Amino acid sequence: MLIDFDRPETWPADVVDFLSGHLEVLCDWLGDQQFASPDQFDQIIGELAEVIRPHDILAWHCTRLTAREAGVIRAEGMFLPTVETLMMRIDAAQAEGAFPPAVAEGFRRRHQGGSPTRTGRIWFLFTRPCNDEGVADFFRFWGGEAIYAAIDRDPKLGPALRSTGIPSVVEAALPVSYFVDGLGLEIDMAEKFCAWRAGRRGSGIPHDRTRVPIPAEIIRRIITFDDLEFAVLTGCASYHDPLKN
Repeated sequence: MLIDFDRPETWPADVVDFLSGHLEVLCDWLGDQQFASPDQFDQIIGELAEVIRPHDILAWHCTRLTAREAGVIRAEGMFLPTVETLMMRIDAAQAEGAFPPAVAEGFRRRHQGGSPTRTGRIWFLFTRPCNDEGVADFFRFWGGEAIYAAIDRDPKLGPALRSTGIPSVVEAALPVSYFVDGLGLEIDMAEKFCAWRAGRRGSGIPHDRTRVPIPAEIIRRIITFDDLEFAVLTGCASYHDPLKN
């Protein structure tokens, strides 16, 4: 079944039953810590990881895509980023006329595609990207952090990153098992559940990276800036610096 992190009322019954059965300890440890012990909490979180593992989770990848790149994702899925695949993206975008050869060469020389936090990893949000915290630059600059992190303010290369592609959100239903060495989805879910039961919205922006390619059949859709739903999903009109195509 599908886990929609933002809507605990729709979570699979086995997940809700498990969290409800441990609600008192979880809420105490995540709150005032009056009686719950770290061992109790760790044990529950470890068991929760096994409960959610058979399920899928709704997730969003924020990026900037050319029409060709969006078509490839719909047809073939998402490949793991590497220096080699980054060079292929640059070559293809140059061939399409997105930027001239001199700009492409600048991208090739100054990228950070080999960074250990980027190569072999695809990052996803588990909550709707409804504000600009940490995601706005993914929409503003083509190529992802592997390119824009070093050159977004370059007077020649930066404008090319802003004019290539269109802001896009890739929505997928990912197996939780894709996140075998995750960054704490279980704790995020426990916090969200406790907040929901207490009538609060909760906080934080749960996210993680998968180290396996994403097959096309689990990609639900790609929402682009031109789609009416994009503004609703991202809240881009209310960013500190409102997003423009």
